Amino acid sequence: MKVPVTMQKLRGGYYTPKPIAHFLADWAIQTNFTNVLEPSCGDGSILEAAVDVLLARGAPATQLSQLVFGVELDELEALKAQERFVGRNISPFEGILVGDFFAYCQQQLLEQVRFDAIIGNPPFIRYQHFQESHRAIAFQIMLQAGMHPSRLTNAWVPFLVASTLLLNEHGGRIAMVIPAELLQVNY
Repeated sequence: MKVPVTMQKLRGGYYTPKPIAHFLADWAIQTNFTNVLEPSCGDGSILEAAVDVLLARGAPATQLSQLVFGVELDELEALKAQERFVGRNISPFEGILVGDFFAYCQQQLLEQVRFDAIIGNPPFIRYQHFQESHRAIAFQIMLQAGMHPSRLTNAWVPFLVASTLLLNEHGGRIAMVIPAELLQVNY
């Protein structure tokens, strides 16, 4: 019997526990002026950790909306992420874009925008559930990076590749939750 595909599986959304989110942010964010991108921010737990770390490093609360950016495909999840910042002296949090990360990545690459820290938990979506319009851009980015995606390529792979392309070449850090499958695949 074939098991029906859940919305969580289609979105690839598996959320990061607070201790892990803080571990990633603490490692990746080195200064109080580190600009941070979360390419699949979901409900905002990693963005919140980034804000907490920046504040702990001495970033002024008034500067946070210029330092922390998130991209989220699902509008309802993006609203949940924004709600985390209500009443934190940075509300409304303007740094969350609702849209496709791969299209966002292409635009940032054209504009030569780079980030000091990219932290996240990319979606885990199998090829057959990876929306074609997003997959086409994702695979184009991989090809530009010299990689050769296949029909086995899970969405987390181009997320990781695209993120590395947006990373500042001088001292930039990337901290991502990725599967152990990374050590076993050849795509």
